[in-house]
Amino acid sequence: MKIRDVRCHVAKMGSSWLTETVIANPMSAYPAYWETRSSWFQTMSAGVIEVILEDGTSGFGFIGGGKASAAPAILDEQMRALIVGRTVFENELIQEQLYRASIFYGRGGLTQAILSGIDIALWDARGKLLRQPAYNLLGGKIRDVLPVYYTGSDPSALRAFGIKNMKIAVPWGPAHGEAGMAKNEVAVARAREVLGPDAFIALDIYMGWDVPYTLRMYDRLERYNIAWLEEPVMPDDYDGYRRIRESVNTMVTGGEHEYTLAGFRRLIEEGCVDIVQPDIYRAGGPTALAKIAALAKAHHIKLVCHGVGSATYHFLSTLGPELTPFAEYVDIYRGAEKDWVLTDDPRPEGGELRLSDAPGFGYALNEDVFRFGRAVTPIW
Repeated sequence: MKIRDVRCHVAKMGSSWLTETVIANPMSAYPAYWETRSSWFQTMSAGVIEVILEDGTSGFGFIGGGKASAAPAILDEQMRALIVGRTVFENELIQEQLYRASIFYGRGGLTQAILSGIDIALWDARGKLLRQPAYNLLGGKIRDVLPVYYTGSDPSALRAFGIKNMKIAVPWGPAHGEAGMAKNEVAVARAREVLGPDAFIALDIYMGWDVPYTLRMYDRLERYNIAWLEEPVMPDDYDGYRRIRESVNTMVTGGEHEYTLAGFRRLIEEGCVDIVQPDIYRAGGPTALAKIAALAKAHHIKLVCHGVGSATYHFLSTLGPELTPFAEYVDIYRGAEKDWVLTDDPRPEGGELRLSDAPGFGYALNEDVFRFGRAVTPIW
């Protein structure tokens, strides 16, 4: 079945705890941007690629990165012409050609996020065409349920989902000195008190620390039994990752802001991480993540995708527990608009995620969002 057209749907993102609370990040070094990520994110937009087949079947794929309003120009000026006329089964060829054709301005970032949306949409369309859930086409579901951990800032919120384990979005970074370190410890201590001694507590640092600060902070927090330190330094600081990993008595994780197989190879082969965390909406969709998963398995490290959504969970359900022991659930709706750009977004119950057997990824376009111009829940 050939591809007749490719479209991009864009909606403005709203606000939530993710955008309006203090969370350590790369801009935390500058006082003007301490308080909220929205102060430097500025306008955020969600985008969905729609691949339309000759028979009218549509597949949909979310674009990562939060700047989807820039995607239509790239699609219109180049990528659509390289996709239309191909068959829905040529995802490997389409991805390779789009990567090569955009290499002079791409190699990551927004360009790779668009490629990810296209790849996800192809898998979704293929599933609908064949009347099969995407996980069957991705190799078959190994597990009926995925155990999950919660990402957020309020440990009391876990009870609503039956989740026991938490990753804290840490608030403060090096520019905040000893006072910030003390506040970070208060947040971790509260989580340990609320969740109890048996829960794992990980730290999402979101590229906001550096090597000396991470080691000092870990010295203060080690007694709280930290499960891992996630993205402690900037993505290209492979040496920093390795130095931290060699110096702490816990796991170090990263990969949310890696975009290519070559980048993941460095993270893994250079001993930077214990768990690699690709984002399916940034790192090339299921086609690329299958290669990253094979690389991780060959090097005997874990893979736990960053982020939420049906595409993420369909992919993870095809990986065994020895490679992927759990999935992430980011509480994107807490204090936020309740609309999403797609019509299905699995949420955990009793600490687990279950997927339907609907064709493709089990969702459609939330047309009301685009028809009425409503802001959507922020996630990037």
